[in-house]
Amino acid sequence: MSIIATVKQLEAIYGHPNEASTVKVADRITPQYRVLIDKSPFAALATCGPEGLDCSPRGDLAGFRLRWMARRRAPSS
Repeated sequence: MSIIATVKQLEAIYGHPNEASTVKVADRITPQYRVLIDKSPFAALATCGPEGLDCSPRGDLAGFRLRWMARRRAPSS
């Protein structure tokens, strides 16, 4: 098995992401995402920082709230 260590190597295999994928990226939970989360029994929150990527599952009965997430924002570049 080979290791993919760079974005260039990954793009050589999969190509570039199309706009339908990249327009879904947001630095906060948008009102539209809030509606989806509120109706879902499960969500996975992915974050990226200096130490890499982390994906945390969250869930309960449909309508669970992720109040603390709404206040989180990506740092300004």
